[in-house]
Amino acid sequence: MYVLLFSAIFNLTKIANSQPVFTQITSPGNPAVTDAFESTGACWIDFNNDGYLDLFVSNGNLTSQNNSLYLNNRSGGFVKITTGPVVNDGGSSIGGTWGDYNNDGNPDLFVANRNNFGNFLYLGSGDTTFTKITTGNIVTDIFNSNSSHWIDINKDGLVDLHVINFQQNDILYINNGNPDFTFTKIDTSQFLLDGSAFSIVGCWGDVNNDRQTDLFMGNAGSQNDLLYINNGNQTFTKTTFNDARNTLGCSWGDFDNDGDLDLFTSGFLNQRSRLYVNSGSPDFLLVPVDTGIVSNEASNSVGSCWGDFDNDRDLDLFVANDGSNNFLYLNTGSPNYGFVKVTNGSIVSDGGNSFGCAAGDYDNDGQLDIYVANRLNQQNFLYHNNGNSNNWITIKCSGVTSNKAAIGTKIRVKAGGVWQMQEVVAQTGYNSQNLWLHFGLGNAAVIDSVRVEWINGMTHSFVNQPVNRNVTISESGTITGLILNSIQNPDNLALYQNYPNPFNPVTKLEFGVTKPGFVSLKIYDALGKEVSTLVNESLNPGIYKFEFDASGLMSGIYFYTLKADGLSETKKMMLIK
Repeated sequence: MYVLLFSAIFNLTKIANSQPVFTQITSPGNPAVTDAFESTGACWIDFNNDGYLDLFVSNGNLTSQNNSLYLNNRSGGFVKITTGPVVNDGGSSIGGTWGDYNNDGNPDLFVANRNNFGNFLYLGSGDTTFTKITTGNIVTDIFNSNSSHWIDINKDGLVDLHVINFQQNDILYINNGNPDFTFTKIDTSQFLLDGSAFSIVGCWGDVNNDRQTDLFMGNAGSQNDLLYINNGNQTFTKTTFNDARNTLGCSWGDFDNDGDLDLFTSGFLNQRSRLYVNSGSPDFLLVPVDTGIVSNEASNSVGSCWGDFDNDRDLDLFVANDGSNNFLYLNTGSPNYGFVKVTNGSIVSDGGNSFGCAAGDYDNDGQLDIYVANRLNQQNFLYHNNGNSNNWITIKCSGVTSNKAAIGTKIRVKAGGVWQMQEVVAQTGYNSQNLWLHFGLGNAAVIDSVRVEWINGMTHSFVNQPVNRNVTISESGTITGLILNSIQNPDNLALYQNYPNPFNPVTKLEFGVTKPGFVSLKIYDALGKEVSTLVNESLNPGIYKFEFDASGLMSGIYFYTLKADGLSETKKMMLIK
């Protein structure tokens, strides 16, 4: 008992010493916080592929309003996009989901609309322009849609779309792939909910670690919530939770660091929310935890998001409430993994009619910030995390055999003796999203291991990785991270020889650009086949450095080519294992 008491006191002291401090952004020049709409969902998404998170906000709900796209200006603010169909189509929009349904590397957007308005599908171009898709059932079907999710249900390397409709049959649209990327409509009453359910929100995640995406379905009207375990071949085993609650949101997250997904569901109409712990192998049951503050605080809770807001190697929880102050719970960590409620600061005292919320590091400083969507034509909230000295890593995944956005892929990170796990999911909380995974690392000076479990079955491992950087991991077996090494401008486009060379499996690459513009840096094998894209974005002048990990490639000669400002340069390197 004394050991447990000491542990509890130690963990509470740790939280008090490292509690994150958030500053509300209220700049009058920042439209992301000055616009006032019936906002419902918030998605962090790098829609122009420049390495900074941009922002999509769905507006309308029960009225017709234009949705919002905000471009990250890379200086701490946002620029509002005012042209194009995404921001001029109107609609009773309740939420959006981002994926890459044609696997071209550019994020695409589906928007769910309520009140039989008709849903929207936009094809991304890798910049601020989008093409509206106007043909096919996916955009001509008329429903009272409440949420949507890109998922690769048949594991063919293409994301399909699941649309949840209130008191109507849900629909699954199967991606037909090349050349036109059309969709085949499937009425999910054949194997999921029928049209009588008060279905509001769902969240897909791999509950039992079998690389098959499972579905939790939250229902309103005091109807029981449901869990569908994916058996493959579009068959499911249903479990009914006898909770009879108004569930408006749900979020998967491994808060106890035991390697499987746990679940938070938000309770509405002044009901308690619920925290479920995954029992793990062999049964992988979701067991409700009825003790602790997270499951015993009644409110009108809607949105939620997990995130390591203090970078201490365990997931914390933010909850958005409609008509009252929002909640922030800090994880006390090992061995008990309880939660302490934050009671100070604007982030928990601003009030508002909050719906969706999403965590994302929008200024790339290694600290997770929070955006909150408010309805009733209120201004939305943006909270900047002032951070601490703990280390971190942010990981973006890029599929090759799996879908390009890597939805359904799991990342396991070990640092300082602690394993963490996160999954790339299509939605979190209430119609909100971030496809990038952020891991706090505490005081660990190096990452011992990164393990990537791609949804289509491939697994990659990387060891002895540096901390405090944003990286991209490709299913080709490479891990890359861009670092601005110097703001000194070279006289000409410069591509330097990698070092060491030959290498096994890590080498450093440097290049310099003379003026702002689009830059690409790609790796090719001896036959000229592209094996990895290191850079494909707009960069400011300067000298940049990459640490390139080729653990997944075979020994041999490779070439790397830099293209910028209409010029190109190529150099050779040798991988010897």
